[in-house]
Amino acid sequence: LDTLLRQAEETSVPPADRAPLLDKAALCRWWRERAAAAFVKEGCRLSLGESLAGDGHYELTTPDGGWGAHFACSFCTGESRYETAQFMIGCDACDRWYHGPCVGVSKAESDAMSEFSCPSCAAAKGVPYKYAQGQPPPRPKRTRRPAARYVAALLCEADALRVSTPETEAMRPLLEAATAWDVPARALLSPSERLCGTERLAALREAVARADDLEVTPEALPLARAALERYDNWRRNEDTLRERPKEARRPSVSAASMAPSTQDCGFLSASAFPGDCLAAGASLLAEAAALGGGEEAHGLRSAQLCAALTAAARWRDEARVALRAE
Repeated sequence: LDTLLRQAEETSVPPADRAPLLDKAALCRWWRERAAAAFVKEGCRLSLGESLAGDGHYELTTPDGGWGAHFACSFCTGESRYETAQFMIGCDACDRWYHGPCVGVSKAESDAMSEFSCPSCAAAKGVPYKYAQGQPPPRPKRTRRPAARYVAALLCEADALRVSTPETEAMRPLLEAATAWDVPARALLSPSERLCGTERLAALREAVARADDLEVTPEALPLARAALERYDNWRRNEDTLRERPKEARRPSVSAASMAPSTQDCGFLSASAFPGDCLAAGASLLAEAAALGGGEEAHGLRSAQLCAALTAAARWRDEARVALRAE
């Protein structure tokens, strides 16, 4: 299209004859600007094509050429202001700067170290990245990782314009990878098969981890992350309920003499825990039912919690009867 317009200008083609080509060229420029706004990270001076085909590394610069620490680094998308507001750490090998949390480095570690190599430079040297904290080293993020639905709309518009560009051809495999991820993830999240058993939960965690390599965000990814967060919160609350308080209540002599109901009720000891633990445990069971999968959803933990709550409630009722009798 650009070649045709140049030829038309060189051969003095009348403006009226060039008008359709000029209109299409304007639409293409508008499309490219929208696509660049979707993919190119703020502070990245690369073009749309360079961002899509690059390795994720670039210099953080402001529009006037200055250095900006509040933009996205190579290991984040820049969409979270929490990430871009963090301290920066420079790599002594490549001289690039990154947000500390984006490369797994805390402020205390940053202040204590004398030399730092980013994950990419450590991989190039063939040495393990020491700040991975047991997880795979972070990988560069080439783009802002727009939503798959928006990318699909951009490609539909490009097809309607009937103009093929290197940018559209680079975007298609990124969208295909996100779509391929989405299908099995939705199967794991389907209402009839919600987090049933540890194998399904492990598969969902693995799928979310794989999504970190995608440059287009699948539609089901926020749902998968929310499901894992709800389940992890449930486990943390359940673990908190298992912990005994530092100062346990002492039962009365009459209550202590009751047998066999006064025996310890698993991790919910009715003789040691305040009454609101029963309400908290009942709430956890309701959350477990909402997460789906029944007993298999959480191993045997929800079944054990149910048995402990039943025993604790029975002990409480018998203790109240004994106290009234006194």
